[in-house]
Amino acid sequence: MRVLPECAFVTFGCKINQYDTQAIREEILELGYQEAEKPEGIDLLVINSCTVTERAGLKVEERVKSLAKKNPEADIIVTGCMTEDDRQRLVEIPGVVHLVGNEEKHRVAEIIQGAELSHERPRRKSRDIFGLEISAFEGRTRAFLKIQDGCDSFCSYCIIPYLRGGSRSRDHQPVLDEARRLAEAGFSELVLTGIHLRQWGRDLGIEDGLGKLLTGLRDIDGIERIRLSSIGEGAFTDSFLDAFVADEGLCRFFHVPLQSGSQKILDAMRRDYSLDDFVEAMSRIRERLPDAILATDLIVGFPGETEEDFEASMEMVDALDFAKVHLFPYSPRPRTGAARLEGHLDPAVRHDRMLRARQHCDAVQQRVSRKRLGDSVRVLLEKVSSSSEAEGLSREGLRVRVAGQGLLRGQEVKVLLESVESGVYCGSWLEEKTLPQKTTQEKGQNV
Repeated sequence: MRVLPECAFVTFGCKINQYDTQAIREEILELGYQEAEKPEGIDLLVINSCTVTERAGLKVEERVKSLAKKNPEADIIVTGCMTEDDRQRLVEIPGVVHLVGNEEKHRVAEIIQGAELSHERPRRKSRDIFGLEISAFEGRTRAFLKIQDGCDSFCSYCIIPYLRGGSRSRDHQPVLDEARRLAEAGFSELVLTGIHLRQWGRDLGIEDGLGKLLTGLRDIDGIERIRLSSIGEGAFTDSFLDAFVADEGLCRFFHVPLQSGSQKILDAMRRDYSLDDFVEAMSRIRERLPDAILATDLIVGFPGETEEDFEASMEMVDALDFAKVHLFPYSPRPRTGAARLEGHLDPAVRHDRMLRARQHCDAVQQRVSRKRLGDSVRVLLEKVSSSSEAEGLSREGLRVRVAGQGLLRGQEVKVLLESVESGVYCGSWLEEKTLPQKTTQEKGQNV
């Protein structure tokens, strides 16, 4: 007989949502709920939604409907970006009892206990959104650490500023305190997350904020690796790169969104950099950190994109040697400037360009990945099978498989890269079961 009420959590979208779900999970479990192994036959279901593209919103709607049918007795709470965009589609689904907007996401546990949702207009600059905190990260060897939310950029294709409000930085001390708790819980790697990471500290009056925060986090005992989620090209100042040169514990994987290789399209997107700015930033990274891995985002089929514009994007992928390219077909979003532009492409044209872009980017990624063969890298093991095969992520963001007796989940081991297929490397364990703490003299040396 069931003693405790059961709950389940479903997360869509970005790393910030994954962080927020973990924080909500911890608060709800403290109320006396028990998390079910799968979302069936439960009492409470919390869904953290995404609607950054039209397709993402449709996936959320379909999943909520499906889960509602499987859990006819459950109270369903939907939070996240879709509650800010198209609430009516969610309200009409049986079982949905609350839609909790992003500004009140930190109150989900209170609302479960009977607290009222606010009927006031959300304060889009409030720091109440940082009321959520975590002490662990369910099922992971690395923990996400949210340091920023919101965006002030208003790129013409992007709905995020309307859904998450203005850019806000989490205060310095709470970030450090949470990092210490995560280190004490055994997490040696942190992934800093935010909508616009390079804006951290601006609203707090901290100059070169992100670089200073990284230094403070690396001073915490037990934090061996810090990884950045997506970050804009403007972050790569000399002082910022100095921190990475001096400390191998700052992971040399940079996901820097380009969006288009055409200056005309970048202008129409209202991006806050030029192509020359972007290329210069990538060149600085290559010069200072030659072993760094670069990834990017591209939007294909933006309004007004010509064949020449499309080819310019493909040429930029070639020139900058991106190890990973995330491709997105343009999706018109309500309230955005791009939705009102002339020159929207026929869906068949967008589809054709997406197919060609995937083929092109896959070929570039294969070429770039082969360059790392023969290198030795440090890999944090995420999965270890009964056959003594393990898989994990290197400091440069490479997915690596290795075999060896005695490997343990959560270990960092040194691996010689010997082959690569579909972006996954296989290699030999170089017998260092756990790498020793680095001395000051060792920091800054390349792997």
